[in-house]
Parts: sequence; C-alpha cells; structure tokens
Amino acid sequence: MVSRRTTGRIGATLVPVVMTALLSGCMPGTNAGASGNSTKAGPVATDPASMGKVKLQVLDYFSGGTDNAWMSSVVSAFEHKYPNITINRTSLPWGDVMAALPLKLKSANPPDIVPANNGWQSLGTLVRGGLVLNLDNYAKAYGWKTSFPQAITSEHEFSPDGTEMGIGSMFGAPVARASLIEVYYNRDLLKQIGAGIPHSFADFQADLAKAKAAGLTGISLGNVDQGGVTQPLFSLMNALGDQRKISDFVYSQGQVKIADTGFPQAVSTFKQWSDKGYLTKDYAGVASADAAQNFVNGQGLFHFDYSGSLPLKAGQSKNFGSFILPRSDGGKPIATASSATNFSISSKSKHADAAAAFLNFAAGAQAAQLAVQNGTMPLLHPEVKAPADDPLFTDDVAIAQQVTTDGTSVPYVDWSTPTLLNTINTTMQDMLAGKTTPAAVVSAAEQNDAAFVKTLAR
Repeated sequence: MVSRRTTGRIGATLVPVVMTALLSGCMPGTNAGASGNSTKAGPVATDPASMGKVKLQVLDYFSGGTDNAWMSSVVSAFEHKYPNITINRTSLPWGDVMAALPLKLKSANPPDIVPANNGWQSLGTLVRGGLVLNLDNYAKAYGWKTSFPQAITSEHEFSPDGTEMGIGSMFGAPVARASLIEVYYNRDLLKQIGAGIPHSFADFQADLAKAKAAGLTGISLGNVDQGGVTQPLFSLMNALGDQRKISDFVYSQGQVKIADTGFPQAVSTFKQWSDKGYLTKDYAGVASADAAQNFVNGQGLFHFDYSGSLPLKAGQSKNFGSFILPRSDGGKPIATASSATNFSISSKSKHADAAAAFLNFAAGAQAAQLAVQNGTMPLLHPEVKAPADDPLFTDDVAIAQQVTTDGTSVPYVDWSTPTLLNTINTTMQDMLAGKTTPAAVVSAAEQNDAAFVKTLAR
C-alpha cells in the first residue's frame, strides 16, 4: 500500500516509496515462522474512562497538511472525551517510519500504536516476527468484524502462524479515512469534445478516441520514476477482472494466479492506449508529479491517481471531478482501496486496552466526520455528507460511500509479495518501450508470486 504525501491520499504516493524501503521483504529484526501471536490473555476493557491515567505513545506518518490536521483533530477529540488518556504522537515521513518500524517494535519501550503498512511488505513481516498484537479479543469486544466491510477487514488479517494473509486474526485495524485509486476528469475538456462523464467502459474508451481526434491528451501520465503506470493498470484490472479473484490472488488463497485476475487483459489494454496515442506524449520521460500538475493545468482529459493527490490550489477544484473506472461487464465499479493507514498495537504494549480504545475511536463516526471537515475522504461511515461547495470533493465522498456500502474494494495488488510492484513497473516500462511483450510482463509477475509463496512454507 501506500502513503500519500500531500492531502488525504495515503495510497499512491506511498506505493513506490514503500517498495523502495521494503524491497527485500525481509525487514530487519523479524524472523519468518516466528509465532507467539495468540490473543492478549484475560478479559479486555472497553471503557476508556475507567482505565485510569494512561499515556499512549503513537507513531504515525501523518506529518503534514490535511493528514496531520485530521490526525491532530482525532487525537484532540479522543483526549477531550477521555481526559484520563494522553496521547503523545511521533509523526515521521512514510519512508522513515517503514525503515525504523521493526527496530522500534523490538526496543525496550516501543510505541503502543504503530502504522504498519498492509501486505507482506510490512504488516505480514511484523506478524511473522511476533511484533504486533493479535487483536481478535478487541475485534470481538468492539464488533469490528461485523461493523467493518469484509473487504476492508481482510486487509488487516493474517493467520497466527504468519503464513496466510486476508484470513485469520486481526493484527491491525482501519481508520475512518480512505485511500483509493480513482479517475479524475476535466469538465471543460469533456464538454469540448462533446462527451459526458463515462458510465461504461465503452464510454471511457470512446472518450479517449474523441480526445485523440480533437488533438487533446486523453490520459495525463508520467512514468520516468516508474510510478505512473500503477494507478491506471490496477484500475484496468478492476474494470476487466473479477473482484473475488483479484482479492484471492493478493491473499494467496486457493489456486488463483495473476493471469486469472484480469491482469493480462489490463496489460494489453494499456499497451493499446499507448500505441493509439492516448497517453501524454513522451510520458516515459515525464515525472508522475509533473503529470498530475499538467492535468491540473488543463493538459489532459483524464488522470489516474490516488484520492486527494491532485496538486490543487484553493478554489481550483471546481473544474474537476472523479469516478471509478467503469467495469467492462456493466457491474458495480471496483476500486483498489484501503484505509488511509493500518494501525497495529505493539505486542509489548503495557496499555493495550487503551490503545485498542483509540483504534476503535479512530475508526468511528466522529473520526469520519473529522475527515470530511479536513477535506479528506472518509471511510466506513457512508452516512457522512460532503460540503456542497466543492464538486470534486463531493465526488470523492460519494465514491467512499459507494465502496463502503457495496463492499466493492480490492486490496492493492502489490501487497501480494514484497517485490511484485517493482517487477510490474520494470517490465511494464520495458514493454511500453517496445523491448518486450505483454505476455512477458504477465510471466514475470507469475514468477515473482510463485517464488514468494514458496518462502511462506505452508
């Protein structure tokens, strides 16, 4: 998964950063196969007001902008409601957190709450090392497994022996803020080519052809840093593949291969878009951040990116909107989505009850309302309404409501192995440069997955 550097998009920007930090998948200080991941012994307390004076140490990566504003507001609201509990935050950039997390958790005085990234890149490795607490007793006490959509709950589950992801016990919990991949559109350019917001995959393809015919860039894209293909590629998988098979592949359940997920069709379609000239000219030499800025500057009809990632200035969003790429079979759109962070509790925490109470609060309705008030996408609470004066944010909130209500999210594909994202980005770059074929991209991804599954020793 991913963290987002600017406003509420902890998804996209973070992915490449995570990959850089965690490429090997062998985080220092952890040992595959380590267990000891049973639940906390004895009864758990769920009334924070009765827990006495407690100081919680919280590590997060909400270090600036609306991210920090949201987290600060959640902490303030929690402390106001439970003045007996004090929260001391340490907020660091994403890469710093990921690099330091295993050592911090192995120290004599680790943070009580940490933002382990989902997937085998981070949380899975910490589970295998016995460094984070099994939260099943708290999940039962707070009703998390019934109140959270299953698609979101699965993103925080591992088998206690650390060999399976997406099932078993909860070793983390979501917060009431979303991070997902969406498609942004330029209202003026849609009108210029005589098109409306696409409601089908065929409509979307037709709009790209119209933009090309009008001399416009259909999709603003930059891939010099190998970070630009991820968002459109994952969206194409969701439009052309099957939700269950995508999730089962990521979680390594059953015998689902990446070739069964819509990945081959997505790779081929992406190649066709490139060949037809639907993408930014010379996109291989354009930075992904520049592509986002070019889109904001009116140089592109569509742009795939993480929620809240556009570099918009105040009052600049009115000409833009967002949607999830429609499915080719006409079904409900599927989004690559997660909570803006996973929060786990250190297995050494002396204040696990209070830490779990904060996790429950951060996933609650008040935290979702605070997300909207800070201009970031909520999650888990579809009843939260967007302000009426920002049409782009209204679209974003509607998407979050849709994903929560319909349960139409899938995990980030790169969670399936510590190195899959690097494999996909590298081979996609070669394919788009004409050095290899779509079949070679699929084959490389299959080999990456097969090699990692062997290390799980199931």
